[in-house]
Amino acid sequence: MSQYVFPTSRGLFRIVRHGHRWRSLVEARELARHDTAEAALDALRIAWPQARLPQFLSGWRYLAQSPDLPRARLARATATFRPSGVDLGSMRARRSRRTPCRPSLGATDQR
Repeated sequence: MSQYVFPTSRGLFRIVRHGHRWRSLVEARELARHDTAEAALDALRIAWPQARLPQFLSGWRYLAQSPDLPRARLARATATFRPSGVDLGSMRARRSRRTPCRPSLGATDQR
């Protein structure tokens, strides 16, 4: 699986290879399937003129999936994009995996 990615203020635009066809997506929503990546780009530019997408695929970030890497790694590579309109309070907070411990008063590490 390989894909072209372009983040905008309107959302994350992707053109993803799906077998012999290409899928055009905005965020996680699929808009259509196309025979070529260029046709997918043209369809996205027509549907979203306000996004100001690059005219050529060379302006997009290309992410190639190596056959020995799991698909989850590619998903993590594109999951870091956050649109500007996201409510950060609704996002899950990161928590440390370390167990909380109480400091020992007056104790030192040396014996």
